[in-house]
Amino acid sequence: MLGLGLASSHAPAMFEPKERWPFVYSRIPEYMKNAQPHTAQLETPEVIQGYLDRIQAAFAVLRQQIEAYKPDAVVVVGDDQGDMFDASNNPTFALYTGTELWGLDGTSYRPLAERQRLTFPCHAEIAQHLHKGLIKKGFDVASCAVFKPVGRAEHGVSHMVAHPVPTLIPKLDIPIVPLFMNEYFPPLPSAERCYNLGRAIADVLAERPERLAIYASGGLSHDPTGPRAGWVDEPLDRWVLERLERNDGEALKHLFTFDSDTLRGGTGEIRAWITVAGAMRRPARVVEYIKSHYAKVGLGFAYWPSLGTAESVLAEAEAIMQARY
Repeated sequence: MLGLGLASSHAPAMFEPKERWPFVYSRIPEYMKNAQPHTAQLETPEVIQGYLDRIQAAFAVLRQQIEAYKPDAVVVVGDDQGDMFDASNNPTFALYTGTELWGLDGTSYRPLAERQRLTFPCHAEIAQHLHKGLIKKGFDVASCAVFKPVGRAEHGVSHMVAHPVPTLIPKLDIPIVPLFMNEYFPPLPSAERCYNLGRAIADVLAERPERLAIYASGGLSHDPTGPRAGWVDEPLDRWVLERLERNDGEALKHLFTFDSDTLRGGTGEIRAWITVAGAMRRPARVVEYIKSHYAKVGLGFAYWPSLGTAESVLAEAEAIMQARY
């Protein structure tokens, strides 16, 4: 069954030393370099090191949840962004149903020859069960039984796996079930569709005897190479985090019902968080939030307490009270 939920950003800067952050920031479009908020200038090396310390501490909290729950597998939900797929085939939802895949470490701005190639074990049986169950529930999810990335073949699997998973599971000894979502290239799935997908995932996996976790990779607000590069929509990010804490799925379902510049680009990765919220259907615990211009993203971390813990009992009680009143 699905007992633990996790979510975090996966921005490249999170996995780089502070000395590299100015280089990451400099990769914004030229026309944006004179249009940055004054607060960007306040992100000194000392401030950036403080961000990195907070990022590492937040990841440690998520790792503690994994270590305490001891899942047999983790469903990893996130965007592909042209790594696994390209314009010849860009599915809305796709499950990898094979036994393993590979990707490059999170040092994204270094030459390929300097990056480490990592192998990620995958739980094919659970993936195949989930694929069959989601089809029965009306979700036409593509199945990738053979690992053959066509977007950027030399990079391997999408960075939604390759960047954060080695930090969450340092030994890479827990198999994953990658679920790729189109979160960048219109037309995009609605927030309601993503939330309902999460509910369907939980229902299908309730039939399994294994202890399972689900992790949302990506977000929050950002547009790293687009017309809002370097800007972060903190009010939007905090609204999303508050809705997660309140278990307010009805509000989350309406997030992308209108078009706005701030909801385009990488901000679409919030769909993964909404999917996990639909799967867990109880209040989340927000661990950390950092608004960083140099990282070019609102960095968020959260988890949904595992079933059977005192914290989860409290979460369930809160959910019941919300439903009643």
